[in-house]
Amino acid sequence: MGKLALIGKLITVHLPAEIVKIMAPKRDTYRGEMIDPKAYALGRLANMLRGDGPMPTVAESRAQMAKIAATFDKKGPAVARIEDIEVAGANGLLKARLYSDHTDIAPARPALVYYHGGGFIQGDLDTHHETCLKLAKRWGGVVIAVDYRLAPENPYPAGVDDAKMAYLDVVARAAELGISPQNVGVGGDSAGGCFAAVVAQQVRNEGGSIPLFQVLIYPVTDGNMTTDSIRELEFAYVLPKARMTWYRDQYAGDFSDFNDPKFSPLMADDFSNLPDTYILTGGFDPLMDDGALYAQKLEQAGINVTYRHFPGQIHAFINLTKVIPEGTQALDEIADWLPDV
Repeated sequence: MGKLALIGKLITVHLPAEIVKIMAPKRDTYRGEMIDPKAYALGRLANMLRGDGPMPTVAESRAQMAKIAATFDKKGPAVARIEDIEVAGANGLLKARLYSDHTDIAPARPALVYYHGGGFIQGDLDTHHETCLKLAKRWGGVVIAVDYRLAPENPYPAGVDDAKMAYLDVVARAAELGISPQNVGVGGDSAGGCFAAVVAQQVRNEGGSIPLFQVLIYPVTDGNMTTDSIRELEFAYVLPKARMTWYRDQYAGDFSDFNDPKFSPLMADDFSNLPDTYILTGGFDPLMDDGALYAQKLEQAGINVTYRHFPGQIHAFINLTKVIPEGTQALDEIADWLPDV
């Protein structure tokens, strides 16, 4: 029976949205909105695959994420240049990948330094390869994905320190990489969105070359995990609270001051002089309030903010584009927002 139910959900995931609407007219609702039919089908499949057992090992969790990305993310278009490179980290060189739809390095082009999501413990250049491809193709600028160190082997602040050093290294090597040093921004999804926000704050605090822009895709901004959306969506698809807590604790290690802005950028005292910002959230993502509250803080400080909310969407939907068309729409909108090339 379990196997038959799993097969049924696999079939449902690939059905057209209009058919899923007919099959499930009373889908989940939250704050007056109904979940997107494709997100609903995929979320129920994810819950069945995950089951009610104990947390996986870190290795199992990493394998699960890699499998999901390979199975449910639509392949990106071809671009003229994909190059595996190295960038500076806080404790040595890091792997990185450069994407550009131009074979030449002149004229200098704007660049996005991208930090992948994955709960601070998983994800890599391959899990977000298609995302970076799509952004580079649609935008026309250079995307540089950074393979920062993961917890629990390298707990806080290893990953976020890597993120900052990688950004500074890209700016310093702009001529070599074919990018304009005045037109480099940071971005990322989920944990990577947290890193992007922290990098912008830290570089500003230290008097460095502040990113021109930042793209925060359903970012983690408050490690206290006390927002209304986290509390009310405790059993959310893809990212239930128990899983979020496990991710955070793996990342934190012995660190416990979750009010430190380097861990929780929402807790900063000063939001002035930060970059123009694009923030994306989903209506069935527990991190919705993390993103919305961060947008409010920036706006109150006079920062230009584009806040884009997808009411029916679940966490990670930009990486599930084979099943959820709004993931492609979101990436297209981000690319259109990025600086002109």
